[in-house]
Amino acid sequence: MFKNYLKITFRSLWKSKIFVLINIIGMGLAIACCIVGYLNYDFNSNWDKSQSDVDDVYRVDCVRVYQNRKQVYGISPFPLAAAIKENIGDVESVLRYIPSGGNFKVGDELFNENFTYADPTLFDFFNFNIIKGDTKALEDKSKIMISVKIADKYFPEGDPLGKTLTHFTDNGVRDYTVAAVFEDHSLNSSFGGTRILASVENYIDINNASEEGKEFASEWNAWSTTFIKADKSRIKAIEDRLTNEYIEIQNQARLDFKFDKYQLESFEGMAKRAADDQVWSHWLRESMPPPAVFVPGIMAVLILLIACFNFTNTSMAIASKRLKEIGLRKVMGGLKNQLRIQFILENLVLCLLSLIAGLIFAAFLVPAYSSLWPFLDISLGFSQNVDFYLFLIGILIFTGLLAGSYPAFYISNFEPASILKGDTKVGGTSKITSVMLTLQFSISLIAVILGVVFYQNAVYQEEMDYGFDKSGSISISFAELDELRAFETRIASNADILQIAGSEHQVGRSYRNDPVKNGAEEYDVDIIHIGDNFFETMDFKLLEGRKFSKDSQNDMNEAVIVSEEMVKVFGWDEPNGQKLVWMDTVSLYVVGVMQDAFLNGLWDPLDPIMLRYVPEEDYRFLTIKTSSANLIEVDE
Repeated sequence: MFKNYLKITFRSLWKSKIFVLINIIGMGLAIACCIVGYLNYDFNSNWDKSQSDVDDVYRVDCVRVYQNRKQVYGISPFPLAAAIKENIGDVESVLRYIPSGGNFKVGDELFNENFTYADPTLFDFFNFNIIKGDTKALEDKSKIMISVKIADKYFPEGDPLGKTLTHFTDNGVRDYTVAAVFEDHSLNSSFGGTRILASVENYIDINNASEEGKEFASEWNAWSTTFIKADKSRIKAIEDRLTNEYIEIQNQARLDFKFDKYQLESFEGMAKRAADDQVWSHWLRESMPPPAVFVPGIMAVLILLIACFNFTNTSMAIASKRLKEIGLRKVMGGLKNQLRIQFILENLVLCLLSLIAGLIFAAFLVPAYSSLWPFLDISLGFSQNVDFYLFLIGILIFTGLLAGSYPAFYISNFEPASILKGDTKVGGTSKITSVMLTLQFSISLIAVILGVVFYQNAVYQEEMDYGFDKSGSISISFAELDELRAFETRIASNADILQIAGSEHQVGRSYRNDPVKNGAEEYDVDIIHIGDNFFETMDFKLLEGRKFSKDSQNDMNEAVIVSEEMVKVFGWDEPNGQKLVWMDTVSLYVVGVMQDAFLNGLWDPLDPIMLRYVPEEDYRFLTIKTSSANLIEVDE
């Protein structure tokens, strides 16, 4: 019986080759879009799946309430980890994790990469697959661990173990011996950017050198990401004790940045909460922004519905060619259910062919879509987990039933006598066909509108004025001022370089975020310390007032330039001359207003900005401006 069904199915499909081809291509493209949407969603839903045993891992967060707003910060005072380890018995283990960066040298070549400091307990908390080398390398300050990508990139000639890597910090040069190589985490991991690991004791030594004799490890105004391991039943008691015993110590160290309490945040779901902007100042990789997760899926479903309705309508259009076949089969004893099974089987076969076509289309569409986003890495591999195959089976059944059920039930209800007499006509303006046509056109219109909106949004982002011009700009960090000066002297004669500027901070790489007061109002502000020519090199736009005067000691001590957003949040009618108080003691006065600048792109909300003028001794970055056409030549 089933064999006969298949024979009739393929014979019928072959008779309507154009119909089959149109539906396979249309449905195949729709299924390909759904595959992209599913892989995009699956990539985000599997965030941190590589961390298999984190039920008892919590991060110590700080909670601050100001301006009637509660805000959680994913950092805590640096000395808190040692205090927890020594005094709170409910805590099984403690980990400090501090992502950093900087320049380093391998042989005679200078590079820049992420550089992370961590306690040796890192591997008790999280899964790092160490491929070779010393698994206890973080117990030795002279050793480092590097990822496979770093090993392949900077040590292509052979085994990196035992090789020397020289790290240039703000406070000196440190030589490390490569002691281990670990596997890179995927992009959908909180540790996706971890490339080089060193002992946190090195971080302490580097900062001790900058504090002129101070013991950095006891500085409560310094920050760290602190993790603990503890039983879930003891979390509330640990939070209360942390708040009661240590919040006042921290607040005394930062009178301008006081917290109300500590709280412990479970590692599970941490990246997604950060992406939802629930946690600020977190030092781990956050998951994808929610719009980037759901919008592609919504568009894919709309396209699939259009394809299904088109399938149904075209099926109804060619049904008239099979009326005699249906009439004869009924006269010869064919039952309604047999006809329905026949037509549904035809639709499923057609949808199966569309699914195969969709997989072929997806092989090109998936990598193209993945390349659009720096935070995304999806691929169409058939070694996926079982959920991917369940998704394919589900979409096959969904499309087969949605697109083919109505034609199957509609055609099988025809009476054989009326068919053979020629009285039965297919089509017309029945309610169901009117509804389907209306839905098809409505969804098509919505999809077209959304497509236009997305395109216009892409054009808007491409052409948008971010408040500064980073095209043709190269920024380089230096550990010491002498190195910066020497490099600046060496490149000053290059005719392709239009401008050179020094600064302590750099757009997108370094800035401060501190509370600033104006009368009774207080807001957190992004603070950038700039030097001569930086304003012009980054093409910030002055709207009113003046720029900093070159070498003016008065401007260095008390002048600031603020953004439009800062004027707005403080509610100033006349911003110039407004007095600001920073760090509870430093009085500053507004001398100019600049256009808003989106320092963190468009995913994050626009923050108030304040520029301060600093002397050359504070410079850590050199920004070089050239034309976009000469960018590669200058970079080399």
